[in-house]
Amino acid sequence: MVVALLSDIHANLEALQAVLADMSHRGVDGVLGLGDYIGFNGNPAECLNLVRPHLLAAVRGNHEEALLDRAVFGVELYRRMMELTREMLTPEQIQWVRSLPTHSLWQGFVLSHATPESPKRWGRVANVNDARKVFAAVKNRVSFFGHTHRASIFRLRHGVVEKIPVEYDAQGDFALHLSSDSRFLVNPGSVGQPRDLDWRAAYGLFCPETYTLHLRRVAYDVAQTCPKIARTGLPESFAEALRRGTSPTGD
Repeated sequence: MVVALLSDIHANLEALQAVLADMSHRGVDGVLGLGDYIGFNGNPAECLNLVRPHLLAAVRGNHEEALLDRAVFGVELYRRMMELTREMLTPEQIQWVRSLPTHSLWQGFVLSHATPESPKRWGRVANVNDARKVFAAVKNRVSFFGHTHRASIFRLRHGVVEKIPVEYDAQGDFALHLSSDSRFLVNPGSVGQPRDLDWRAAYGLFCPETYTLHLRRVAYDVAQTCPKIARTGLPESFAEALRRGTSPTGD
């Protein structure tokens, strides 16, 4: 069995289509959704329609939370973005968002958008110190998360926490066996808004039988996506960040 790990799609239809096409050649049996399917980009309804039939399990991200509670975002620009996003969704889609948990287990693997030990705080696992706190609280062998928009892998082995460098090959692939003598935190990166200086869509593939992980990068038509950001009321700087693979907010 192979499952795809999709996080931070962020209403980027072209990126999601490219990822689904890449998946179709790799024997994928379904998708684990790690949150933030909506927000930032201009096709929230279309992205939900595309990804939902593939989902084996899914959790809520902070953008889904903000759709239901505007107080999650302290910046008025983001609150307005979520108001416009809501107008593009159907009542049934909004109800589906409401049904999503903030964390879940799938076959013993932890799924969350933010920090696995306290997902409702919407914190980030960005460095070894963050990872150490998660490992102290979450004892599962593998936890999958998102939120940082950067692919990352943290390993706890023999009491030592380290960040494993993710280096993609010429085909946009990085492979790692998640060894049985370690515990892992895995972020597959962002489908729809990467922030690691690589504009290509990022996602993961995982085989629960062999504990084989592949992190993938897929090119897509970013020029088609960028003009649609205006639908959400966000400025041109968000489109420029998408073209560059950088953060539009500095985080």
